[in-house]
Amino acid sequence: MRRRTFMAGATGLALAGCRPPQLSPPAGSGLRLTFRRSWSTLESAALLRLAGVEGVEPRHTIDAWSALYRSHDAAGRAVELSGLLALPRGVDPRGVVSWHHGTTTSRDAVPSNLSTDGVAASIVFAGAGRAMIAPDYLGLGASKLTHTYLVADDTVRAIVDLLASARTLPGFPVDPPFLLGFSQGGHACLATHMALEAAGQAVKGSAAVAGPHNLRTISLPAAMGGGSPQHALYLSYMVRGYAARYGHPLESVLTPPNAALVPSLYDQPHTPQEIIAALPADPRKLFRADFLDAFDQSAPHWLLDAIARNEVGRFAPKAPIRLYYGSSDRDVIPREAIQTAEQLSARGGDVTATDVGPYGHDPSLLHAAPRALAWLESLEGS
Repeated sequence: MRRRTFMAGATGLALAGCRPPQLSPPAGSGLRLTFRRSWSTLESAALLRLAGVEGVEPRHTIDAWSALYRSHDAAGRAVELSGLLALPRGVDPRGVVSWHHGTTTSRDAVPSNLSTDGVAASIVFAGAGRAMIAPDYLGLGASKLTHTYLVADDTVRAIVDLLASARTLPGFPVDPPFLLGFSQGGHACLATHMALEAAGQAVKGSAAVAGPHNLRTISLPAAMGGGSPQHALYLSYMVRGYAARYGHPLESVLTPPNAALVPSLYDQPHTPQEIIAALPADPRKLFRADFLDAFDQSAPHWLLDAIARNEVGRFAPKAPIRLYYGSSDRDVIPREAIQTAEQLSARGGDVTATDVGPYGHDPSLLHAAPRALAWLESLEGS
């Protein structure tokens, strides 16, 4: 009850100041903005303390808008996607941060709806004087398509198109973006880094926290072993998205009962706990015998081949990358960051993996965020 009272009072403080600036996207840009709310520095600092984030002191009032913008799917068909835009009030933003959220099984638990992570990223980065964007991804937020979970090119389009749309706004920074992501967003971070540099565009740097980068060689074997209760959820979510993206029936991978069950778990609102309870405790029991044989023997299979194509840990980055992990993370094991750093460094990249402490999956983000902000400030010489 005390938290509810505090939040009501903080909201009053945030709204008591001057009106937020009016943002008017240029005609024809396809960008539509809806003002959501503001946070004062006092409220921002209090919210960070409640969330357990230490070492970050917001310096600016923050204004946030939900954004609808144009993109397209893998077949080139026009789609409208959503995301969040946050700006510091009263100053010209010094650079732009693109925040990439972690796994959510709810279409509504996304940055454009002021999800916890979207608010935190706004406070940490816009509160420090930067512009911040946060895409919801294809199939989440305003998008009613199937969410293609951990499909790199779909994710990259959502990020790059939001960045391009935001840059049509007067005064929005056009310098290279700083990319930051957690969990699924860590994969999105490196996928976008790789794609932008391949297209000849610059990146300031990338900070990925607990990201599944080597999907076929590390993530899939670890998940099939069932080291975390979440692994069956991750696997079924990925199979659902990959089947939709690559045009294969679920029955080609999942057992008949699970092929019938999985769409209902993700097409209708269910909490992660409800999804986990409905799925087999042993992730291998999700799958058909012929898929398990292909997995065990490293034989060709459409799903295994597609997962391998979506790995993002094997390119030669030009901009620096920092990979953060918790040594007690069972959802995305530490070897993801450690081995990815070794692979990217071997290709000439400035890449390091940092253990933020004996923390699990979600807590690792709390301890990585201040480090990522400090690293960004060192890149800018601030």
